Amino acid sequence: MLQGHSRSVESLIEPGRVSRLVYTDPNVFELEMERIFGRAWLYVGHESQIPNPGDYFTTDLGRQPVIMIRQNDQSIRVLLNRCTHRGAKVVNEVCGHARHMSCLYHGWTYDTDGTLLAVPVPEGCPAGFENKNYSLAQAPRMETYRGFVFASLSPNGISFEDHLGGMKANIDDLVNRAPEGKLALDAGVHRYMFRGNWKLQIENVLDSYHVPFGHASTVSKEGVQFARREGDKEGAKVVDKNNTANDWKVRRSYDMGNGHGWTSNTMLDEGKRTSPAYDAYVASLSAKLGEERATEILKPRMHNSLIYPNVSIMGLNIHVRVIKPIAVDLTEVTVYPIRLLGAPDSMNFGNIRLLNVTHSAASFVQSDDAEAFTRTQSGLASQLTEWVDISRGMGSEDVDADLNAPRAKATDEMVVRGQYRAWLNYMREVA
Repeated sequence: MLQGHSRSVESLIEPGRVSRLVYTDPNVFELEMERIFGRAWLYVGHESQIPNPGDYFTTDLGRQPVIMIRQNDQSIRVLLNRCTHRGAKVVNEVCGHARHMSCLYHGWTYDTDGTLLAVPVPEGCPAGFENKNYSLAQAPRMETYRGFVFASLSPNGISFEDHLGGMKANIDDLVNRAPEGKLALDAGVHRYMFRGNWKLQIENVLDSYHVPFGHASTVSKEGVQFARREGDKEGAKVVDKNNTANDWKVRRSYDMGNGHGWTSNTMLDEGKRTSPAYDAYVASLSAKLGEERATEILKPRMHNSLIYPNVSIMGLNIHVRVIKPIAVDLTEVTVYPIRLLGAPDSMNFGNIRLLNVTHSAASFVQSDDAEAFTRTQSGLASQLTEWVDISRGMGSEDVDADLNAPRAKATDEMVVRGQYRAWLNYMREVA
């Protein structure tokens, strides 16, 4: 039973609908922090954020602060950012470089692998005290795939391979666009908060139904022309001249299991793009990989993807979006622009400029979504209607033979229902 209720977690989910309590009840949120963010594979960061030994990046997995840090042997560790003495955060900066890490409270000092190196005034320690017994805790499980770092705070559970599954191909879809086969998330960040539940954001990234309404100024003729003008500046990738406001109708979504999903790329045909920067990019990709392979790569399948529960990768205005729950009605989102290593600077910085006017915190796309989330959270305070409908397209799905995955119109809500299947599996699981 849920704390404070006579209801079970299972009672909150029915075919094609979910209870408003999954967005509004603090007890549900507390259980999510324990059973989802305390056990699932979570995106931590990207290896390009810590290129050299001693480089670190700090973040939170759920509510638990962690340090992603590069070791002398080039491996990566994810350490819990909590001094083993009195519990203070050891590293307070978001990123930086350290030969060792010292807690400001009482000066306990740790090596980059988490080993306790020194304790001031050691004669005050009890008999039998040994530094080796007071190392920083490590995330029980950590894995990387093509530079993307994931960790789980639980020693048990689904393997990383089984968790990521077919979503590897979506990461490949993006990384392969880089002539050097590597990405860099070093071009700054957009960070913002919205007054709404975290699941509103993860539902939204795979929801094409809202596009012509929530983003009317973007998909209108005037909006498309504005985005094209902004993207064309300084040699950015441009919006396909054949793009129309109706492309959202033919996009498809795919349920990849474990809460993951993605929508297909129908808005852009990379082969039809043209600008000096883009032409130079194509030349650099062809020189590195050959014309045939470059042509194949320049037909990306992905518009947007979600790796459940906390990271979205967008293939259109290429970026990584990390979703962090703060409270039942407060969510932090961090957007990282992506550089394709080996691509001309004009191409990369053009991508970033286009991202600034579409998916940054104050852009004319993302601000639409944040407003929708806030209004939804406010509307869900109404208690006379319990159920939230997610039934669009239910029963009309088919199976993609190549992917062996359910497929539907992206204006349907198949992937949202998939997210709630994963949500329920986590929430009712006994650790």
